[in-house]
Amino acid sequence: MDAIFEAYLAAQRRRRASALTLKAVRHALRQTQRWLDAEGIAAAELSLLQCEEYFDRLLGEQAVSTVRRHLAYVRAAYRYGLRHELVERDPTADVRLPWLPDIEPATYSSDELKAIHAAIRCEREEVCFFLFAFAGLRLGEVAGLRWARVDFDRWQLRLIGKGGKFRLVPLHPAVNEVLREQQQRSRDEYVLSTIKGQRLAARTLGRAARELVNRAGVEIEQPSHAFRRTVATVMYEQGVRTRVIERIMGWAPRRMHERHYLRVADEPMHEAILGLYHDDPICDRQARALRLTAVPPAPATEPSVWLADEVARLERLEQQLGQVG
Repeated sequence: MDAIFEAYLAAQRRRRASALTLKAVRHALRQTQRWLDAEGIAAAELSLLQCEEYFDRLLGEQAVSTVRRHLAYVRAAYRYGLRHELVERDPTADVRLPWLPDIEPATYSSDELKAIHAAIRCEREEVCFFLFAFAGLRLGEVAGLRWARVDFDRWQLRLIGKGGKFRLVPLHPAVNEVLREQQQRSRDEYVLSTIKGQRLAARTLGRAARELVNRAGVEIEQPSHAFRRTVATVMYEQGVRTRVIERIMGWAPRRMHERHYLRVADEPMHEAILGLYHDDPICDRQARALRLTAVPPAPATEPSVWLADEVARLERLEQQLGQVG
């Protein structure tokens, strides 16, 4: 690849970008490089008009969302090269792509969730279903979930999610039961693993989720992510506060004291998870778990005097920084 693209990839590695991010960036830059080579154009000599024509061609071959992501990576590489004097101008500056259509997010109805559960054929599919439908985890989070991140004593998952953000997800009693059964069958590091005990690829898990949903006769795009949207939507419809939903899903920016001190999911978070499909249980395991299993209250998290003073000081500092910004 051209020195501009290689320099940007090296910078991403120095910044400790995730393996998936590096893979996506490399794929976009290599695709661009192949087109440049076919056209006999040097990356530094790419004109604004030629760049527009390249992305216009991509729009005729790929989805708008894919092309927008492709543009973001190429633009970032040129802007990095511009800052480090590897190129004289950014040819992506005038490229404008259509916006994504504003559509209603796809979620599952209770009947569809029941159909998907009824279509489960193996233990792996059962574990995936409950982590998706009762915890709202991302595909990569399910594929990479380690037993060390499952805190049975506090009924919670301790996750490092998108962007390296730490968050706590309360365990629904049905999920707790399924995971305990899986732990008795598995002696590997990961909750779900390959035959050799290695981490399951997210792509492999995604295909399995698609097969399960198709088997149930449910038509939906991005079946694994639709579970996540469903969990958030159901909590919202049941009156769960937005801040609680954001903390469970990992959307909210964390405050300073949350990053450093809070390691136990609080009562509102547990109540939000318990309320999922409460009025219309989607499977017998859920109904039985709610009837027979009493979720113990979270361990006391009353801070010490020192901790209370520290939290108050950090909150004042955050307010002052916000006013300055």
